[in-house]
Amino acid sequence: MVSNTRSTTNPRLYATATALSLLLLTSGGSAFTSSPSLPPQSCASNHQNNHRPIITTSSSSSSSSSSSHLKAAFIDENYPNAPKPTNNNNNNKNENEKEAIKPLARRPPKTLPNGGSITLVGAGPGSPDLLTVAAYKIITDPSNYLIVDRLVSREILDLIQGEYRIANKVPGCQGVAQDEIFAWCKEGLEGGRSVVRLKIGDPFIFGRGGEEVLEFREFGVEPTVIPGVSAAFSAPLLASIPVTHRGVSNQVVMCTGYGRDNTSPSLIQYHPEQTVVFLMAVGRLRKLAVNLVRKANFPMDTPVGIVERAGCPDQRTVVGNLENIADLAEVHG
Repeated sequence: MVSNTRSTTNPRLYATATALSLLLLTSGGSAFTSSPSLPPQSCASNHQNNHRPIITTSSSSSSSSSSSHLKAAFIDENYPNAPKPTNNNNNNKNENEKEAIKPLARRPPKTLPNGGSITLVGAGPGSPDLLTVAAYKIITDPSNYLIVDRLVSREILDLIQGEYRIANKVPGCQGVAQDEIFAWCKEGLEGGRSVVRLKIGDPFIFGRGGEEVLEFREFGVEPTVIPGVSAAFSAPLLASIPVTHRGVSNQVVMCTGYGRDNTSPSLIQYHPEQTVVFLMAVGRLRKLAVNLVRKANFPMDTPVGIVERAGCPDQRTVVGNLENIADLAEVHG
């Protein structure tokens, strides 16, 4: 269902979408996106185990890295301009600084001695037509063992030919679910299997892809990464909303609606020539709308669009503005 309550003061841009569900706000070039709110659910595992059953091993704790650690982790020491660790006799060097050097060591092999390997794959916004060719080949290979995000669409799940498990990652249970994901991946690697970690959108855009790469390296294997079409850009396009437009928006900023431990990240301040995309924020839609006006100086008549399941046959859009979008979202469910 669509509600076209477009702002009369700023009719230029008014809606957008995401793969799962995306919310985009646009006003004179400002916009934001996010995913839909979900009711509270139990953290008990309710994963789907399809095809032949296997036994899950004990959970592995997730990797917790400082920002400097993460940046260092993706520097290839074989690249000519990669920075090298330097000797520092400063006795006050803290542990975080020492940790930042560790990932500069040579990366582990892509294949374990038992043949185990892992591939991190982006599934795009939801439509099978928007899978990359590489992603399609991997998920339709019956020899692969897939660990799948809960938000991957049914249409893409139907393409999988081999065994797969769906992560029980619901709001409030992300930590438990992430440990379960790592345990499943480790189990597959120890069994010499070709493990595929299938994630919604692009793995490295608010998808914890970087954290997973670091954890897989702790398992002794370097993952292959297959980029996905990010909902941050594809969903607005599917709703006919350009995130940049000459004379309207010359900048794009992506933000998340939820920080670590479900905290609220700082808001980007309003700028008349900037598009701001919020991912995973519909669960805080009402609070976010209020804070954007009070704390980030967004005009009340900023046009807003919520597009659910972008690119899928049942894609739908609800449009309004910062003043009424939370009410419209409740009415149209």
